[in-house]
Amino acid sequence: MNSEEPPKLVSNLLLPELERQLREDKNLWPNLKGLFIVTVTKKRKPAATWYFVLQGIDIMPLITASEEAAQAGVKGNIRKVKIQVEDNDLLNFITGGMTGVKAYMTGKIKVKGDLLLAQKLEEVFEKVGGRERAIEFIQKNNDALLAINKSKL
Repeated sequence: MNSEEPPKLVSNLLLPELERQLREDKNLWPNLKGLFIVTVTKKRKPAATWYFVLQGIDIMPLITASEEAAQAGVKGNIRKVKIQVEDNDLLNFITGGMTGVKAYMTGKIKVKGDLLLAQKLEEVFEKVGGRERAIEFIQKNNDALLAINKSKL
């Protein structure tokens, strides 16, 4: 793999899809305010950073890999939470194979900042059927995910 090619990550497939679904359905917008900075690692090395800008049910959520877009999207003061997770653990978490608390307690997810706010993110994800939607998306995009998994070898 050359240095210009971005790493193949499950998060780079799933998170843009999550944002697409939020754009299409206002009913999915969470009643939660916070800036979640998610560093996705691969083999314990930072591979991607995603920003979740959530500002309540009246402002469209933003999920982006652009720090500039995230900063531009923030209206007023909101709390920040930094989360670090291995790419394959993110998949396990999103599909329900691991809870946030278990992941945190076993060191699979590292959280800096407001831990309760981080827990609320998981609750919101579950309430809007995020696990089911993720599993459905994964099933439809199985070939792409298999290619990503092969690149982990």
